[in-house]
Amino acid sequence: MSYILLSDAIEHLFKFKKLEQFILNTLKPRDKQALVRIVEEGIKRGCLRIEGTEIILQDPVELLILLEEMLIQVNYEQLARYIEWSSFEKYIAEKLRLFGLDYASGYKHDRISKFQIDVLALDSVRKIGFVIECKHWKRSIKESQLYQIVTEHLQRVEKLLKNCEWVASSIPLLRKVKYIVPAILTLYESEIKIVMNVPIISLRTFTEFFSNIDVYLDLLNAMKYENRCFSE
Repeated sequence: MSYILLSDAIEHLFKFKKLEQFILNTLKPRDKQALVRIVEEGIKRGCLRIEGTEIILQDPVELLILLEEMLIQVNYEQLARYIEWSSFEKYIAEKLRLFGLDYASGYKHDRISKFQIDVLALDSVRKIGFVIECKHWKRSIKESQLYQIVTEHLQRVEKLLKNCEWVASSIPLLRKVKYIVPAILTLYESEIKIVMNVPIISLRTFTEFFSNIDVYLDLLNAMKYENRCFSE
C-alpha cells in the first residue's frame, strides 16, 4: 500500500480549505495519529471544524501557529502562500484586542502628506502606542532588506506624528498615548529582533512580546517617539 505524506495532506488542507476524512486511512499510522491530534486541537482552537465527511479549514493563520507549536515537520513557507493578506491583518487586530489594546487598522491619510498605517495599537493604561507594519512575506528575508523596510516604516511614523491632529480627529484615542513605538510584524523569523531600534516581531513571538511589553521595550532599547498630540 502506498501512503500519502502528512505534509502533503496538510498542504492540501491549506490549498483547498478542506480535506476528506478518508485521507486519514491513507497515512502511515504515526502520521495518522499526528493528523488526528492536529484536528482535535484545531477544533478546540476554532481553526478547524468537521462538516459531514470533510475537515474544514476556518482560520489558516491560527492553524499555522498550531502546527509550529506542535513541531509538525511541514514547509511553512509553502503553506503561507495560501494565506490571504486580509486574514493575516484581521488576526493581528483580534489578538491586540485580546491583550486589551485599542486598535485601528488600514488608516489612510490622503491630505498634504500621504501615508498609510497597517495597524495602530493604543494602550491608554501604559500611555503607549504601537504603529505596526504587517509584512506578509512568503519567505524569510535578508537582514539587509530589513533595514530598507524599517527606514520606510519610520518615515510613515514620522508623517503620522507630524499630522497627529488630523489623525486624532479620526482616531481620538491617539491623544491618550504619550509615546509611539514603531514595530514590524512578520509571518516568519524565529525570535524577536531589533533593527535600528525597531522591534521585528513574528507571529510566533507575538504573544510573548505583548504579554511582556515593558520588559521587551527595555531589553531591546526600542525606539520611542514623543506624541505631541498627547493630552492628559
